[in-house]
Amino acid sequence: MSEVRAVLLDLYDTLVWSDWPALRALIEDRAGVSSRGLLDGFDRTRPSRSVGAHGNMEGDLAAVLEAAGLNRDDAMVRDLAGLITSFLETGVHLWDDSVPVLRELRARGVKTAIVSNSDHGTRPVVERLGLPGEADAVVLSFEVGSAKPDPGIYRTALDALGATAEGSVFVDDQPDYCEGAEALGIRSFLILRDGDHGTEGPNTDGGRGTIRDLRSLLDLV
Repeated sequence: MSEVRAVLLDLYDTLVWSDWPALRALIEDRAGVSSRGLLDGFDRTRPSRSVGAHGNMEGDLAAVLEAAGLNRDDAMVRDLAGLITSFLETGVHLWDDSVPVLRELRARGVKTAIVSNSDHGTRPVVERLGLPGEADAVVLSFEVGSAKPDPGIYRTALDALGATAEGSVFVDDQPDYCEGAEALGIRSFLILRDGDHGTEGPNTDGGRGTIRDLRSLLDLV
């Protein structure tokens, strides 16, 4: 195996955690939509939101509400955008090991990239948490127009680091996204933090390496 020169890391449920159920309840209350309807709206629009198809956060939310069966209401969309912006300022948190591991990798001469499937609400999150200063690249799907497991987003991250697939490692909490990296020859690890099953469904390790925290990664690269 090639020497590891670069590590690509997922954002949500890998580097950070959020109180999504609390936000979902707030949106349900403001929008007057059922939990199931709201989840359907988010699920059905995830592919388009993840590649920036709706232009901005308000566009993302309008698409979610329409997919949930609600007529577009610009005042409601603006209200929800403000609600989510306020939540993101306090409701997304770094895991305790995230920054120490990023710094240790950098001290070892290993380049790092954050690779996230995300919509327009995520750029303010990574800026608030100071992550652009802790990683060598931040690759957000809505900004690059490609989302995991599409090969384009991994290649964008590798190019940003000047890295090769053979010399890189990828960490994510979703098996499908690990498979996308593996298809390009990137060694992957599935992270399953205690009590965490991700935000997009339960996970199984699929035969690849599994870790319970990021500190464990330091012994493996």
